[in-house]
Amino acid sequence: MGKTIKTISLILISAFFLVGVADDADAKKRKKKIPKKPSYVGAVKCNGSCHDPYYQAWVNSPHGKTFGLLKPGERADAKKKDKLDPEKDYTADPQCLRCHTTGYRQRGGFKPTGSKNKKGKDVSTKIDPEEPNKEQVGCEMCHSVAGGAQFRVVMKNTKGDFKKSDVEKYGKRWDYENVCTRCHGHPKNPHGKGKVDFAKAKVHPIDKYFNEDNADQDIVKDGKVKDRAKTKAISEGKDLRIEDWDFKKGKLKFAKGTRPYSSKKKKFYYKK
Repeated sequence: MGKTIKTISLILISAFFLVGVADDADAKKRKKKIPKKPSYVGAVKCNGSCHDPYYQAWVNSPHGKTFGLLKPGERADAKKKDKLDPEKDYTADPQCLRCHTTGYRQRGGFKPTGSKNKKGKDVSTKIDPEEPNKEQVGCEMCHSVAGGAQFRVVMKNTKGDFKKSDVEKYGKRWDYENVCTRCHGHPKNPHGKGKVDFAKAKVHPIDKYFNEDNADQDIVKDGKVKDRAKTKAISEGKDLRIEDWDFKKGKLKFAKGTRPYSSKKKKFYYKK
């Protein structure tokens, strides 16, 4: 009888151990692996179960319509004022694509029509009028240094319960006012040199985009966000560098020593 009880106990302990191991394995499977390098993934990745109201608000904002402005006939008077040809097609112009699209000339970023890889395969960014993405000025142009592929996984794995430092080390930037000058007011911007009044800028007019299905995605009311607000990220007190660029053989090249992040050295560079 004693041996029987002992055997049953061992079986139960083993079963409990195996279930525990299986649960741990499942938990690890549920957590996605963080990519080795940063890259742009597009605003569509922010839509759905995480930031739907913000995506919808962005689609209907000026930033969500920037690519269309490069087409012939669009904003003709403004183009004439800036000494640009109002009838010219600028949708493949490197000078324009830098600030009118997401991540142009960077890993995972927008590629204009006619782009091909070394094997001659067309790798142009697909454009869906019903679902704006990298062809517009998306989330990552303001919220990331070199694309949100890495810190997006951190956000998903932690279900939003992360520290600023957890995502900042992967390129999430918090120097938002400084970010505007990456394009607005940049010396290479042909549309005037005036800076954006960040205090008055309404980048996320989200209120009317909440409904019963996405009401739980209001990150402003989220306690996790309030807790994060009590801490200070490095880039909140020290602005990151702003990229400059040159043109070589008709292609945009970032000027040496101006980029805010080196993926090789995994190092951030701040303004002196």
